[in-house]
Amino acid sequence: MKITTAITNVKRDIQLQEWSEQIKAQQESGMTVTAFCAQNGISPKTYYYHLRKIRECCLESKPAIVPVAVPRPNSDIRIEKNGLQISLPADISADTLLELVHELC
Repeated sequence: MKITTAITNVKRDIQLQEWSEQIKAQQESGMTVTAFCAQNGISPKTYYYHLRKIRECCLESKPAIVPVAVPRPNSDIRIEKNGLQISLPADISADTLLELVHELC
């Protein structure tokens, strides 16, 4: 029984790959699905069936978790008014910044 399951899975994967290529070709062709299907002898119903199967397969696969490093801001906050320049650290609290802006204005 395991050989039959393996063969079935391989056939399904090959079919998904072939239809993925067809769908990519349609998208790159610039034609509508109806026109592409007519030109290639494919029923639009069959096209959409396989498109749905490909989407379902993509949803079933587990997403990869990729760590992302978020850069810390290294530039200071600069405020200029009437020739006066003030540089503040980027991690200044919002309350302190708000108080300073109110004092300047």
